[in-house]
Amino acid sequence: MNSAPKAEERGRKVTSQGGGTRSARVLSPGTILENRYEIQRVAGRGGMSTVYAARDLRFGQVERMCAIKEMGDSEPDPGTRALSLVNFEREAALLATIAHPAVPKIYDYFAHDGMIYLVLEFVDGQDLERTLFARKAPFPEEDIVRWGIETCDVLEMLHNFDPSPIIFRDLKPSNIMLRSSGKVALIDFGIARTFQGSQRGTMIGTEGYAPPEQYRGMADARGDIYALGATLHHMATNSDPRQQTPFTFHERAIQSLNPSISIAFADIVMRMLAYHPDQRYQCVADVRFELENVANQTERRHSISTPRSPGGAKEIEVNPSLEPAAGQLDRRRPSRKRSVRRRNTEDVLSERFLWSTATADEVRGTACYDGESVFIGSYDRHVYCLAPEDGAVRWKFPTGRGVVARPVSHNGLVFVGSEDSAVYCLDARSGGIVWQYRTSMPVRSSAVGHENRVVVGSDDSTIYCFDLTEGEILWRQRTWGPIRSSPVIHENRVFVGGDDGYVYALDLGDGGIIWRRQGGGPVQSEPYVTGSVVLSSSRSGNVVAFDRETGERAWQYMASGAVISSPRVQNGTVIFGVADGGLVCLNQDDGSVCWVQRYANQITSTPLLGKIAGYIGTIDGACVSFAIDTGEMIWKHELGGSVVSSPVYAGSALVVGSTDGRVHGLALATWEHTGLSGEKSEK
Repeated sequence: MNSAPKAEERGRKVTSQGGGTRSARVLSPGTILENRYEIQRVAGRGGMSTVYAARDLRFGQVERMCAIKEMGDSEPDPGTRALSLVNFEREAALLATIAHPAVPKIYDYFAHDGMIYLVLEFVDGQDLERTLFARKAPFPEEDIVRWGIETCDVLEMLHNFDPSPIIFRDLKPSNIMLRSSGKVALIDFGIARTFQGSQRGTMIGTEGYAPPEQYRGMADARGDIYALGATLHHMATNSDPRQQTPFTFHERAIQSLNPSISIAFADIVMRMLAYHPDQRYQCVADVRFELENVANQTERRHSISTPRSPGGAKEIEVNPSLEPAAGQLDRRRPSRKRSVRRRNTEDVLSERFLWSTATADEVRGTACYDGESVFIGSYDRHVYCLAPEDGAVRWKFPTGRGVVARPVSHNGLVFVGSEDSAVYCLDARSGGIVWQYRTSMPVRSSAVGHENRVVVGSDDSTIYCFDLTEGEILWRQRTWGPIRSSPVIHENRVFVGGDDGYVYALDLGDGGIIWRRQGGGPVQSEPYVTGSVVLSSSRSGNVVAFDRETGERAWQYMASGAVISSPRVQNGTVIFGVADGGLVCLNQDDGSVCWVQRYANQITSTPLLGKIAGYIGTIDGACVSFAIDTGEMIWKHELGGSVVSSPVYAGSALVVGSTDGRVHGLALATWEHTGLSGEKSEK
């Protein structure tokens, strides 16, 4: 016999956010519904319903838990009440027809004392919003990617549901449950609905997560993709979109809020969050494919539990016929029979392997070579000075945080920025500090030296010009976004891009703006000056040639993905990498396409170009040599981690950093040296 008081006797009034009142019928532990379901506790509450954890008493020998979702008809507004009831009934109907491990099963549906109830599979776990709140810090990328893939799987099922696609319309962290097993489950199908092309309706969703078109009553699969992107952004940054101005994700770049997030993952999320639906991924299957690529790269890095032996480096000879004809250049290559030794390790099988020097964390920055030494930063919070012939550490300098900026050597000094917000000036021979200047945010821009001054950008939206030896500020120019592009100096002008989407031409003397032009999206690559134009690329995929004097556009090319790689010029052509894995070659005069080659999932590395061969790093973990005139691959050398930095020629070695935490020195055939500068790193 049920001796618990009736639900209506326990009803009380609470003030709603709108100032009115609504019933807050909270069932006490021990209440039994339908002579079967014993309420144990409140599991969650929303604006329209309450969810209880309950026990199914028909299974007396075991404790079978279920979730009971309760909603009443006491909303004061008749329209809201009717809509809520319709959504509740729709949810019951939808769940009854869906069979997927990430969607809770529905067991029962009944009315009691003026309330209606759904009895659902109990999800043992906690939603991602509460988990994130308790954590008070972003989740690791590996976990976010895994949850994203699992969510894509259930969304793909819904979007391809037979007989009619189902649009969820309210994806957010609080509607994704993390089971105790680590798997996710999608909950609260109250406003999901079958999709009818070009159908309009009432704006339903959650501000911050809902896409722009949903505010106009339009919803399709691309809206769920936007909401998933907003959810992944929240998980990766701990920046709640409900507390920000809607549709401003582009102003809160993921890596500016969490530098540990990879460029590959950040680019996927930002494409999902494009304002216009046509600029997003068009189906969830494409999102899942991209996320799986990121997961595969992460798994590959984690599979290397110990530093990769040099014997494990793979050498792929793709097209030896691309070498110059006999008589044009010396075609001799390093002998496969020679024994090249890594310091303190076993012999090497790969003919290109010269040396490999370990740091304590990922190496994402590009090296600098001054004719005597190689300088490079690591996420282990150090700047390294290495011997180019064998990779021996000559000195290392500690900073407060990771170093991703490329060091620059000028007049016997080394300048480098760090994520600890400081710009350091070091003695090139000893590594001793000469001066430092602390900006207000991380410094990821690489400095450039010219005569008695050095110029560098900072995430604090400022371009700084310092006196070379004293570190005094000669001028500073404020912009409207972080400066991660590396400045270039040409004929007393400074050219640099900004995350505000502009390319700037500044006066080297006083920092005054000579011209400022839209680059089509955040510009994080380094501009390149050639002839009468300045070349620039952006994360939106725009590659633009600006007139050097006026800033007027000479031509523009739209790539098929984000372009973080800086354009480089050789033999009258412009070559750069694209985030979709393509390597593109354009005619320098008009921007027409000469060739496009793909040999990676993603390329953010800037190409190093000789007269015959070029070199690029890939996210797949390889250093690739290609023919300048055709783009055909000459050789491919696999490393132990992704290569997001750019190869640099240093004497007889090709030097490149990798996320395996190592700086690698690779050997080149004699003919490959043609056109490569051995005096300093290529800009």
